[in-house]
Amino acid sequence: MSKSNFEFLRGVNDFLFTVARAAENNYPDDPNTTLVKLRQFGEATAKHLAKLLDIDTPENQHDLLRELGKIPFVDDGILNVFHKLRKIGNQAVHEYHDDLQDAEMCLRLAFRLAVWYYRLVTKNFDFSAPEFILPSSENGTQFEEELLSLKQELALARQSETQTKAEVEAQQAKLTALNGYISVLESKQEETQEQSQARISALESKLKEQETDLSKKTESERKAYKQQITKEASSRALNLSESETRYLIDNQLRKAGWDADTKNLNFANGTRPQVGRNMAIAEWPTGKDETGHTGFADYVLFVGLKPIAIVEAKKANKDVSAKLNEAYRYSKYFDFDFLTGELRQAACGNEQQEQVEEALGNYLPSWADSSGSQPFKIPFCFSANGRGYKAAIKTKSGIWYRDVRHPTNMPKALPEWHKPEELVAKLASDDQLNNNWFARNQDMSDLGLRYYQEEAVLATEQAIVNGQQDILLAMATGTGKTRTAIALMYRLIQSQRFKRVLFLVDRTSLGKQALDSFEDTSIKGDTFNAIFNVKGLTDRFPENSTKIHVATVQSLVKRTLQSDEVMPVGRYDCIIVDEAHRGYILDKEQTEGEEKFRNEQDFISSYRRIIDHFDAVKIALTATPALHTIDIFGGEKKSPVYRYSYRKAVIDGYLTDQEPPIRIITKLSEQGVYLSGGTEVQRLSNQGELINDTLEDEQGFEVADFNRALIASNFNRVVCEELVNHIDPTSPQKTLVFCVNNAHADTVVDELRTAFKAKYSELEHDAIIKITGDSDKDSTKVQSMITRFKLERLPNIVVTVDLLTTGIDVPSICNLVFMRKVRSRILYEQMKGRATRLCPDVGKTSFKIFDAVDLYSTLQSVDTMRPVVVRPKVELQTLVNEITDSETYKTLEADGRSFAEHSHEQLVAKLHRIATHANFNRTKSKEIDSHIKRFDEICQDSAGCDFANLASTLKQKGPRWSAEVFNKVPNLVGRLEQLKQEINDLRDMPIFTDVDDTLLRVETVYGEHGTAQDFLEAFDVLVDSSSNQQEALDIIINRPRDLTRKGLLELQEWFDAQHFNEPTLKKAWKETKNQDVAARLIGHIRRAAMGDALMPFEQRVEMALDKIKLQKQWTQEQLNWLDRIASSIKDKVVLDDDTFKTGNYKRKGGKRKLMNVFNDDLDGILTQFQEYMWDEPA
Repeated sequence: MSKSNFEFLRGVNDFLFTVARAAENNYPDDPNTTLVKLRQFGEATAKHLAKLLDIDTPENQHDLLRELGKIPFVDDGILNVFHKLRKIGNQAVHEYHDDLQDAEMCLRLAFRLAVWYYRLVTKNFDFSAPEFILPSSENGTQFEEELLSLKQELALARQSETQTKAEVEAQQAKLTALNGYISVLESKQEETQEQSQARISALESKLKEQETDLSKKTESERKAYKQQITKEASSRALNLSESETRYLIDNQLRKAGWDADTKNLNFANGTRPQVGRNMAIAEWPTGKDETGHTGFADYVLFVGLKPIAIVEAKKANKDVSAKLNEAYRYSKYFDFDFLTGELRQAACGNEQQEQVEEALGNYLPSWADSSGSQPFKIPFCFSANGRGYKAAIKTKSGIWYRDVRHPTNMPKALPEWHKPEELVAKLASDDQLNNNWFARNQDMSDLGLRYYQEEAVLATEQAIVNGQQDILLAMATGTGKTRTAIALMYRLIQSQRFKRVLFLVDRTSLGKQALDSFEDTSIKGDTFNAIFNVKGLTDRFPENSTKIHVATVQSLVKRTLQSDEVMPVGRYDCIIVDEAHRGYILDKEQTEGEEKFRNEQDFISSYRRIIDHFDAVKIALTATPALHTIDIFGGEKKSPVYRYSYRKAVIDGYLTDQEPPIRIITKLSEQGVYLSGGTEVQRLSNQGELINDTLEDEQGFEVADFNRALIASNFNRVVCEELVNHIDPTSPQKTLVFCVNNAHADTVVDELRTAFKAKYSELEHDAIIKITGDSDKDSTKVQSMITRFKLERLPNIVVTVDLLTTGIDVPSICNLVFMRKVRSRILYEQMKGRATRLCPDVGKTSFKIFDAVDLYSTLQSVDTMRPVVVRPKVELQTLVNEITDSETYKTLEADGRSFAEHSHEQLVAKLHRIATHANFNRTKSKEIDSHIKRFDEICQDSAGCDFANLASTLKQKGPRWSAEVFNKVPNLVGRLEQLKQEINDLRDMPIFTDVDDTLLRVETVYGEHGTAQDFLEAFDVLVDSSSNQQEALDIIINRPRDLTRKGLLELQEWFDAQHFNEPTLKKAWKETKNQDVAARLIGHIRRAAMGDALMPFEQRVEMALDKIKLQKQWTQEQLNWLDRIASSIKDKVVLDDDTFKTGNYKRKGGKRKLMNVFNDDLDGILTQFQEYMWDEPA
């Protein structure tokens, strides 16, 4: 080798060149020192990269790489190379590692990294790297000459005379660098203290040089430069060779616990499986296929002497999922006779012969292929190309895997390899056999579930039996999703179908709430926590005995994606995702150009990456399954396996119904606020200061803008003063107020305290408080505030923003106040769910919604729950980079245009928006006006137009011409970013107004019916016109004694679908007749159809009870049971056999017991209740 492979680094980064040169010089004679130098090379490269990206440099390399990995800029393949150089270099430093192959492969990887680095810092992306030539021992002479040359240069530098301060500093920097270079070249595994200090000083000097260059740039220029480097770094791959790819796959396999070394542990070298070892043997020959040809499996994974998996792994393996077919073929034509023969031949002595016979003598596995062709002989098939898993291009990335033992098992992509013990456990477990447990054990009476919870569990189990991997349960808030999850986990573990379940939450408070529920739940006398050794939020990794682990998404992101510890893909085989509508978002599919030139991690949420990490069945729980939740968890049918709605739960009596909303209408909320052009206004800065401004044009603000774009203080005051007339802060019924943001919440707390104090002079300070994520720096104290709200008398009124919108269980909430506009149906349903739980202890029969912002006029309908899609914000610098990169013109998108043309289109649109906003705001800001004048000069010189017409000019000229414009003005992007910031700072400041506001009216919202009278008349018409079509309706009118509970529930659902429910009927009757009558639906039906007097339903039941008691002389036991039956009728209206299968009835013997008590006349007594209730009183 006449020159160093790293010669291209000379003059670009002499320190990196010197370290790489030292690594080459020690190869092949001293591979350990080569690895030490390559470790130094990786560290120095990472530090230079951090400096370019303006990242604070942690003390050690692992933390630095973790920091680099946190930002979406470096392809995981590049990070893998950094980590490989770090880990194997550490071995060389601390343990002495003189493996020649590792030294060679790390040299090759460092070379690929150097080429990537060179292209990045020089922006010479078309640089053609020289062919790598493996160093030899013959290079010593040239190396000695280079070392001598450096020493001579050092001697001359020391003799050089300096005059100015700058010359002195330059000479000192040169001396430091030369000393460092010489020390790097001369030192071996263990540096002297002097050599170590010289090397560190040289590196620091080089980093300081970079920092000096950066310090000359303005803040906006530094930001633009950082964005450019970041995006370029993320879009450039290493282009590894096949041998380098296999070397990294070897490393991945070793990380999972396999002995893997393609070069040495391969069949041709005589490697054979061994007892007690888990080996990945490369290039294993397979038998003849249907064409008569033999082949070589890239790897066969052996546990001891048994082959357990086939791996297809090549660089050329572009579409990884499709290459599973190769692994299938090798599995089908694996030759067990050949394997046994090889092992018998290699066996030494009787003991080894016996081991072969014991392991393989009668081992002839066979699993049918659904196509009817040759059966599979190896149970697990893998395909990989060394590329990390990327959801947006999943068929071309990750480790694809399929358990071929059952035709219904589908292939899936994983980010890591299975550990040997995980595959052994899979092989020992027969999922199909374990699935049979569910059919044999349908009885769930010990679990204390409601009927729909049992149905949800059974539906989930059936989906698992059917092979579904992603399962969605949609259950209304307050219907016991956690209880259902507990029962589900209990049965999944009991079936032995699953070994360990992860219960995943997205916030600590929900995790604590789940753990409390686990502790409060008893099954057969033991708590759920005790049965399954549940581990909680503070347990980093579960023990082997742990069956259930509760963790937050954030903690798993830290442990899995940001840690050096290995998180096995088989650690959990079932994941239950709580509140699955939150955070779990679709990943935008990348176009070919985006895949090549933009970083994949911009397109994927951390939540989704965590879910995809594990080889597990995923079961998602949510009350509001939006389209994106269904797309991710809904399986092939794209639907929940079970759904239990809020309306159904209300009808069943498990949730509280809502009264018709109460609108608080003020002058400002109805008419809006209009400010004419030229109006002097004050804006509220982020620092809380009022800044004077003049409006250029007229601006109008609707109620949705209040407390966002416009601070209308008197609107808040008027609403709070009206709430005093509806809410009693001294009662046990609690109130939750939703605000726009923290500042708004603070204002509302103050206004509420003032308003309520005026009426309730003894009101305590803590009766009204704010609970948000910012309520206290200590999250445990925030949780304590939530607990107080739930369990204690105070606070009674809580003001929040987002923290309490989901997952928090406070049954005593009876009032919801909306002082923020909500357009998302999902968010609204979650907010409403805070008040739906039953709480008879505080007299809760329904809950109220106070709407101060005209909520329902803009609320999305259910069928517009749009998917949340990750659409990364593409920076200006990225788009400029893409149109100046010649490669982007060669990549065609689906419409036939180049990726550069697409990027240019986005760039033009961004420039147009910036120019439009800048011209609109130039009179408000001297800085913006100054920017525009400077841009006019720049654009005239470089593009022949003014700034206002830059976008249209670039659009007309096209991407190549536009690229030339940006090349002429290197800091143009930085100036544009600075202008954007000035505009945003001005636009983000809301206008403050103290314009007066007054209450106009308070009205109840009856949907499409304008007034309460209109609502009741519409109900009467519906009853009159539908009695012939609805059987239960006819029975209620003519034969109430024949009404069944099933018929009543179906009728309630039918009326509910027509938007007529009991709380609204009660409210409308009270408004029109000034009578508060709890008559139930059946009473309103008979009033409308027959003219029956409307009277409280409980009074009718008591009337019937009195008649029954007067019929004869009852025993005391019979009287007690009659009272219980009457109480149940008051609650359920009609009783059926299921009534006696739950609660006290079940505990005291059920229906059979009552039949005995009433001498087999229970049914007659129930019929008498139904008949006597509807007798009109005299």
